[in-house]
Amino acid sequence: MTNKSERMVEMTEKYKKRVENLTSMLDVDAVIITEPTNVFYFTGCFIEPHERMLALLVDVKSNDTALMFPALDQEVVNDEATVDNHLPYSDGEDPFRQIFEHLMDAETIGIEGGHVTYNRYQKLLENYTAEQIQSIEPEINRLRGKKDEDDREKLQEAVDITEKALADLVNEPVSGRTEKEIAEFLLRKVKEYGAVDVSFGPLVLTGENSALPHGTSGDTTVEPGHFLLIDFGVVTKDRYVSDMTRTFIIGDPTEEQEAIYNAVLRANEAGIKKAQAGTQMNALDEAARHEIMEDGYGEYFTHRIGHGLGLGLHEAPSLDAQNTDKLENGHVITIEPGVYKTGFGGVRIEDMLYIDDTTHVFTKFPKDIDSITIEG
Repeated sequence: MTNKSERMVEMTEKYKKRVENLTSMLDVDAVIITEPTNVFYFTGCFIEPHERMLALLVDVKSNDTALMFPALDQEVVNDEATVDNHLPYSDGEDPFRQIFEHLMDAETIGIEGGHVTYNRYQKLLENYTAEQIQSIEPEINRLRGKKDEDDREKLQEAVDITEKALADLVNEPVSGRTEKEIAEFLLRKVKEYGAVDVSFGPLVLTGENSALPHGTSGDTTVEPGHFLLIDFGVVTKDRYVSDMTRTFIIGDPTEEQEAIYNAVLRANEAGIKKAQAGTQMNALDEAARHEIMEDGYGEYFTHRIGHGLGLGLHEAPSLDAQNTDKLENGHVITIEPGVYKTGFGGVRIEDMLYIDDTTHVFTKFPKDIDSITIEG
């Protein structure tokens, strides 16, 4: 058997195991999964159906799987999908008729409550009552929140591409370039290094714009005395994503810039130190927020400390102040405290972590104040 065929068998088993893990958690007869990334997670096949219908149908008792898809995607399904049955349909056909026929013995069904549109829910009500339909999104999110060693390696690849592009940027002069020009440079570089797309941004904000946590890169020019906040990530050929932020200081930092930057850096390090299996998730937010509050900038830290990611940019778990769930081996999270002072500027430092017996930090790009200070 060739290495390629061995790999195919290994991946087929991986997707089948994911389906089994899901069905073991459910108390419904069948599952209808329509979110494209979720379909990919359970089948290995990614299709963006746009306005058309895509659905993975799973018999919970037998684990039999069927992929219903637009007929124009048949070749992709043939090449990539790990499913037992193919259910193509042509434009003009009613895909729900196929769903109802295939699941004719199912009295209860599970759907993704946060993804199914109102119109599609109304179609389901033609064949099921509201009581027969349950949301299985929490179970899917729980599964996707846990990664294995193969996932870890692919996520590291995504981070490595991101950091190479950022290193290329700071090895060139940045003063005089606009936010858009820097964003376009990073986009070009990550694709040169093998990314198929960006997962976020690139969000490039300089000067007062850096005080906008989710601003828009525009025509503002980088100048000496500015903070330069860069938040971005990539999507790899295997559809894994990265997400990291570094904030640079252009020219010698002022006393206030240094104070804000070091406050955020201490918060970032406190969050990372706390990120251990068995720790309550809100404890990470508390540890990071405590550092920023001690330095007098608590009112300027306006978001949670981090989130999960993997095949999606924002996945379970959420590291917010209300989440008392505990970190578990396999969780992949960000630690990203920030201080955003309107009219002055902002700082965010974001790293990606893999929770294991020993926590692994994916991101290695320097973040001490000397390393992020760029000649003006």
